[in-house]
Amino acid sequence: MRLKIDFEQYYLDNGLRVILHEDHDVPIVAVNLWYKVGSKHERPGKTGFAHLFEHMMFQGSQHVPEGMHFQLIQSVGGTLNGSTFYDRTNYFETLPSHYLEMGLWLEADRMGFLLPAMTQEKLDNQRDVVKNERRQRVDNQPYGAWLEKIMELAYPPDYPYHWPVIGYMDDLDNASLEDVSDFFRTYYAPNNAGLVVAGDFDPRQAREMIERHFGSIPAGKPIPPFSAPSPDFNKGEQREIVYDRVQLPRIHLAYHIPAYGQKETYAADMLSDILSEGKSARLYRSLVYEQQIAQEAHAFILPLQETSLFFFVATPKPQVTPQQLEEALQKEIDRIQNEPVSAEEMERTRNQLETRKIRELQSVASRADDLNMFATYFDKPELINTEIEQYEDITEADLQMLAQTYLGNDNRVVVTFLPRENNNGGKK
Repeated sequence: MRLKIDFEQYYLDNGLRVILHEDHDVPIVAVNLWYKVGSKHERPGKTGFAHLFEHMMFQGSQHVPEGMHFQLIQSVGGTLNGSTFYDRTNYFETLPSHYLEMGLWLEADRMGFLLPAMTQEKLDNQRDVVKNERRQRVDNQPYGAWLEKIMELAYPPDYPYHWPVIGYMDDLDNASLEDVSDFFRTYYAPNNAGLVVAGDFDPRQAREMIERHFGSIPAGKPIPPFSAPSPDFNKGEQREIVYDRVQLPRIHLAYHIPAYGQKETYAADMLSDILSEGKSARLYRSLVYEQQIAQEAHAFILPLQETSLFFFVATPKPQVTPQQLEEALQKEIDRIQNEPVSAEEMERTRNQLETRKIRELQSVASRADDLNMFATYFDKPELINTEIEQYEDITEADLQMLAQTYLGNDNRVVVTFLPRENNNGGKK
């Protein structure tokens, strides 16, 4: 199946990539801006800056007072947000069509004129906001540190996926205004960004608006080249037990797999659906329904630009030990390695993936985000129309080979959460 999402792409003189996608079905427009900067562009001792700037970008710029970005968008019925990940940062608005220029102006002002409005007071305030966010999502959340623990074990300290996206609090405490200003100057420039406008708009007018608001922003210095060492697969199993404020144990298995965009990651995505998408999937049927040893059991992938991970996460029922549940999970992995999945499972999973992808692309906001993602990661926005074909080419033998090659004990990290009382009152 090949989709037909039409778009045009061009560049401003300052290096900003622009993609326009028209859809006049409803009178709304999406403004979507991606920067090629994420936590992987930080370095040890200077972590958390990309995520901190996600917050700082909403604190006002030279011509937009603090709080006004939210107020203006929401006052016309629009929505907005931003997110930070290992490989990128993005900001996005969805607006009534006739307010397109307002959305473009707001994004351009914080791209070109954030630093004049950035103060020590704002930095201190947002640093406290981020620390509180960490307390809520990680430190005081049951199992909240699971991904952080896995990434620290899966990657060495100097590898750019080792540290959490939110950063280490000591690094944020020690960050100076000049530190974060230098980070902004390096990465938040038009030549390191991509803008997508999608929805109900006139392309000629949109081009004029984009040139008017973004065209005068000077390009930044050449972006420092990014490099990461080749991942060391099959370097041996690593384990950690975490005693936490939880009522039930939970086990997490993570296996190194190739980077997003490779055939193996599409095979891994299919395999994770065969294992855990719906009540007819293998993990639910075997561990939850038939054996009744798990409260829940899931498989999924974390697709990343440099190297990805394949996860199993399962919670045992009371009176079932984590070791017993891990052994049952291992039997399911052994089964995949030794027996090809059925043609029926392949067909059902392909249909599920195609349906899910088509449903995701119903909104112009989702299309804008996917166009920017494919442009940022692969320099190929046209992949929005062809990625779904990658799943059609995957065979039963490909899934078996994936499991045999990557789902081995010498290529995995195991993190087990246990109730603190199991540690005789010890701390995690």
